[in-house]
Amino acid sequence: MDSPFHDASALLAAWCDPNLVQGEEVLVAELGGRIVGCVTVEDRGRELELVNIDVPLELQGRGIGTMLVRSVEERARAAGKQAVTTGTSRNAEGVAWKSLPWWLHVGYRVTHEEENPWTRSIGPGVREIRMRKDLPPE
Repeated sequence: MDSPFHDASALLAAWCDPNLVQGEEVLVAELGGRIVGCVTVEDRGRELELVNIDVPLELQGRGIGTMLVRSVEERARAAGKQAVTTGTSRNAEGVAWKSLPWWLHVGYRVTHEEENPWTRSIGPGVREIRMRKDLPPE
């Protein structure tokens, strides 16, 4: 499995600029000197796209992912963004990825589903479930 949690040197080798990997800003959660989660984000003008989030399976359910998402939302709000957007997938059989209920729980709403280059790279019939959380001005 290609995960930065097993080999920190793999994450360091991918670093292009401070906090950037392949054009996406990377935020990490650390506990006791260990990376316990990471999220990548991309500026999309009026919105901040949460591209990917990862917490090791053995650490899920401890609030690390929620903390990372809240950090992205705070970052977006501070930058004057109107929303944070993200996506998950639905397989060809119509079954949504297991993260969908969690996203709904942390306040994201489904806006639509689509086929796109990413879903086509996974396989025929896969759809992306697009989600959004509006950020009211403070």
